[in-house]
Amino acid sequence: MKTTKVMVLMLSSIILGACTNEVPIEPQKIDMAELQHDWKLTHVDNIQVATVINSSLTIDEENKSSGNLGCNNFFGEAEVQGNQLRIGKMGNTRKMCESLQNDVEMDVSQVLSGWSDVLIDDDTLIIGNNKHSLTYKLVDSVEE
Repeated sequence: MKTTKVMVLMLSSIILGACTNEVPIEPQKIDMAELQHDWKLTHVDNIQVATVINSSLTIDEENKSSGNLGCNNFFGEAEVQGNQLRIGKMGNTRKMCESLQNDVEMDVSQVLSGWSDVLIDDDTLIIGNNKHSLTYKLVDSVEE
């Protein structure tokens, strides 16, 4: 009886172990044309900010990027490598900002200025790194 329980337990662990093998997910390559829109920031780290912060990102046909970090305006050049994006040669204005605007601005700037992972799903753009995640919506879909 004891041997049967041990055998069932061993067999169960082997079967469960086979079911939990992780399959690596290949990152999807981003096409720059998918990014060339006007985007409005809606969430930072899954916290809705769109009602109190007016942050935006625009990437044009020449990959020039501009927008608002939360208080200050920025500009630069969008660059894509595989499934990552960064705004290279990023510059911005230097106005004094309220505390919440400043916090959002620092997070947005940190994500956009370095290589960050990108996911595009219909009218949603998610850009994130190991510290923060930014969720943007297409401007046309936000206004509807």
